[in-house]
Amino acid sequence: MTKSAVHTLSNTKMSRVLYYGLAAAYVMLLLLYMVLSSFQNWPAAAVLIGLYFFRHTGYVLRRSKLHFIAVVSPMAEIILLFMLFLRSGTEIESIVFVLFAADLLLHYKAWYAFPFAYGGFVAYLFLWPEDENGVWRNVFYLLSYSCLVIPIWGAKLLLNQREMSLRLNEALVQEANMREELAVFKERARIAEDVHDTVGHTLTTAIVALEGAGLLFDTKPEEARRKIRVAREQLKQGLGNIRQVARALKSEDGSEERGLAEKIAKVAKDASKQTGVQFALDFKVTAPLISLQEYVIINSIKESITNALKHGRADRMDIQITEREDMIVMTVKDNGSGSDSIVYGFGLTSMEERIQAIGGRMSARSAPMEGFVLHIQMPIARGREQ
Repeated sequence: MTKSAVHTLSNTKMSRVLYYGLAAAYVMLLLLYMVLSSFQNWPAAAVLIGLYFFRHTGYVLRRSKLHFIAVVSPMAEIILLFMLFLRSGTEIESIVFVLFAADLLLHYKAWYAFPFAYGGFVAYLFLWPEDENGVWRNVFYLLSYSCLVIPIWGAKLLLNQREMSLRLNEALVQEANMREELAVFKERARIAEDVHDTVGHTLTTAIVALEGAGLLFDTKPEEARRKIRVAREQLKQGLGNIRQVARALKSEDGSEERGLAEKIAKVAKDASKQTGVQFALDFKVTAPLISLQEYVIINSIKESITNALKHGRADRMDIQITEREDMIVMTVKDNGSGSDSIVYGFGLTSMEERIQAIGGRMSARSAPMEGFVLHIQMPIARGREQ
């Protein structure tokens, strides 16, 4: 046998209360019996008390080498109890045996405790018979004894189940709090990304339009005024985006009926109108996509436009989106100044995280005077028909 036979109450405080209560009653009855028997067999009683307390100590339960004591000790104790009380006739023994059985039921597993509880009681009935024809009386005693044993065991199970439920509820509350904190963190990150994707794109195009207006103010005042008006509209739109940034993400113009190709075309048209950049769009996708995929594609294009204007000073961009088997492949290329090294800032990092979150992957390449190329692949998740 191993320590696996030990199975006390889950509630530590309740377990201690029951343990000390049973221990106090157990010791008092043994001492009372010693007094009534003029301290005969007192060594056996002392050993019983010592074993009872020793097998319950943390010293035994915390040391693997002493675990067997918690299992073997009850065997020795029940033998000593029979030797101590054999045919004593004091009726104290019946209460001591009940306390001993209750202790086993509360601190050991069923497969270990029940054989002791019932085996000991049956042995008690045979060793302390009231008369020679008391078979039915013994059956009645056994049934009465079961009415005591089963409720004790049931109470232990209910208390353990209640403690487990309380711990589970505490764990669920902690998990809910953690999820709430994580949701707040994710929402803040999403808002930051949305500000960068929408407001950053809008303000960048407005700045480019104002810079163009400044260059044309002396030579082409009407064109400069037109660019200023466009920039003003962009700034108004940026202000609106800031006010709505915490709301649920919507399509560019608030309409859910427009297809992905039309949404991309509108983004390119608006950017071309505001900055003068020429766009070439090649869209060959027939599979319906879910809104999250459309959101990732559109914002990736916006981020590419922003980077092309801000870092590459590009005036032309090619956008190609095709369907290959079960994959969507998108390539965005500009004719900007390029770079011999690519540094992932907030925009590219957020873009890559969004793409990876839907099972896709992203790569980028660039070289001096050869522009910037963004390559994206993502699996097709079938959504609503466009």
